[in-house]
Amino acid sequence: MSHRLGVASLALVLVALPATAHAQDNKDCAPGSWFCGETKPPGEGGKGDLQPLPSESKPGDAKPSSTPPPPVVVYQPPPSTVVVQPRDQPPAYYYVPRQAPPKREWGLNLHLGGLMIGKGHEGNAGMGMVGLGLRFRPIPQAALEADLDFAGGRDYNGFRRNETALAFNGLVFVNPKNKTQLYFLAGFGWSGAKAVDDRAGYDQTEYHYGYFGVQTGIGVEFRLSKVVALNFDLRGFIRGRVDDNRKYNPEFVDGNGRSTNTSGGGLLQGGLTFYW
Repeated sequence: MSHRLGVASLALVLVALPATAHAQDNKDCAPGSWFCGETKPPGEGGKGDLQPLPSESKPGDAKPSSTPPPPVVVYQPPPSTVVVQPRDQPPAYYYVPRQAPPKREWGLNLHLGGLMIGKGHEGNAGMGMVGLGLRFRPIPQAALEADLDFAGGRDYNGFRRNETALAFNGLVFVNPKNKTQLYFLAGFGWSGAKAVDDRAGYDQTEYHYGYFGVQTGIGVEFRLSKVVALNFDLRGFIRGRVDDNRKYNPEFVDGNGRSTNTSGGGLLQGGLTFYW
């Protein structure tokens, strides 16, 4: 057995000796090297199979890149398509403010005035009047009025006279929105009178007359407040007798014997109207 071990060792030594000698002859081989090769880098034209490894760098040695990062692109689905069918547009509507209904008013008119009938036969003619009226004003521009008047004094013939009149008038207001309102009036009415001829002082004669007539005039009303108004107007009237004695006993006879039962005159009056 020991004989075989010695033979093997000798063979190994013999094989290694030439390699060692060859390694010592090469300048690039380190002394005592068993295997040796060229350590000289290949020439510029040589081809190397190995690439240099990247150098290891620490995290703190990294330099920021000057190239900006690529933009972030967000993809969204396209919007849905809505199809609208054309329709006829409704007609244009113009708003008209609603006007408040006109205010209706009732009024009580108290008035007094004087009759203008001339001086008369005796030069002492003159009569005064006092009365009241109920006025209905359905719209600011117009009114209806019923008047009851009482008059007394000396008539054109110089007789002492008392008279009662009932008249119906329509009034038209020109500027109803103003405090001072101009109005026109027109109407008709009836009246009854009792005249006493007392010129001789005795043997007094009493006469009774009945009339129907028309009148017209112009006036002005001052609104003192919403419920009180002051008014003045000038009226002219003409009338004729309607009683049964008009044919046998005419009212007016001149010196030439001409007679008539038609008379006229003027009336100037003022008063207050209380509205509600």
